[in-house]
Amino acid sequence: MTPNQQQGAATGAAERLVPFPAVRGGHAMPGPQAVEAWVQAAWLMLAEGRAYLEDLEGGSEQPQMQQAAKLRFLEQLLDIDQRLAGRAPVDDVHCLAMALEYGMHEVVDASGPDLIEVFALDEEFGGDTCRVDRIQVLWERLLEAFPGELPDRLVAEGQRDMLRTLRVWARLARTAGLDIGFLAPFMKAA
Repeated sequence: MTPNQQQGAATGAAERLVPFPAVRGGHAMPGPQAVEAWVQAAWLMLAEGRAYLEDLEGGSEQPQMQQAAKLRFLEQLLDIDQRLAGRAPVDDVHCLAMALEYGMHEVVDASGPDLIEVFALDEEFGGDTCRVDRIQVLWERLLEAFPGELPDRLVAEGQRDMLRTLRVWARLARTAGLDIGFLAPFMKAA
């Protein structure tokens, strides 16, 4: 297999999966519920998702840490998926099993086997390597398709953008008749 074929095989499902398919298909929740779900999803992606991606990128010398981070990242995406579907998120201990059994349908249209492929769950856990290239491809596609701005708060100029984004979210919440305080537990956990 040539290097180009290997790269294509490595990113196949990550490039094939449709990000945020329900939004593209016109699925909508009632206004206040949608505002709360999307603001929570945005926060979890920019605060938690970016942190997991940094761990994956920076942990190349620690494959066991990368393996734990990619499992936790998959669980985080399922949490976001549940919120965007209007469902209560499942307990953390069930997230991986739910993702592999039922897949995802809001963040990305993916079956359990698709997620196994993208997150390279066929690797030996505790082994000397950890493949993350597919996850990075999927993440970039999710950021590109997200219906709104997700500033990178981990870089200097991202701090200013983050404050601006928080103001926009607060204004959006007020317009929907919500108190942006629903985001406080997420911010404290970050």
